[in-house]
Amino acid sequence: MVCRRLRVADSMLSRMRGLLGRKELPPDEGLLLTPCSSIHMWFMRFPLDVVFLQSDLTILKVKEHVRPWRLVSCSGARSVLELPAGACAEQGLRPGDRLALDEIEKEQADVMLLMRQGDETQVVVGRGPLSAATRTIAAMGELDVGVSAVVLGGDEPSKS
Repeated sequence: MVCRRLRVADSMLSRMRGLLGRKELPPDEGLLLTPCSSIHMWFMRFPLDVVFLQSDLTILKVKEHVRPWRLVSCSGARSVLELPAGACAEQGLRPGDRLALDEIEKEQADVMLLMRQGDETQVVVGRGPLSAATRTIAAMGELDVGVSAVVLGGDEPSKS
């Protein structure tokens, strides 16, 4: 696994912002800029490993320990993966390797569902895979039951 948490920057604004303003990129995190064939390190506070990718996620070029105030590019690249400095050497990433994007969900989470139908509201709290909660919410929506969910456990609580 190259990185556990991947943020995707696929709009002009999100690509321009990139990692600016951050003090570091944690060891298990990465940023995928797409479409993109070059990056700048202006105003950055830390070095990065930069991986240039074709559209099928085959590595075209790897630049390790790119320091702030540098510019790097790769002709033909469709996207750029920014990783913490040292990650490419640690993972043994080389041109020709092919990456894959896999969605990894938390195995277990505490979830609270608020289900509303007419004037009645029911609260259900349970523990299980987030994928199960997602399927439950989708099924309730098909039955015209209003559903709100709150993830109670984990790194970052979220509402949907």
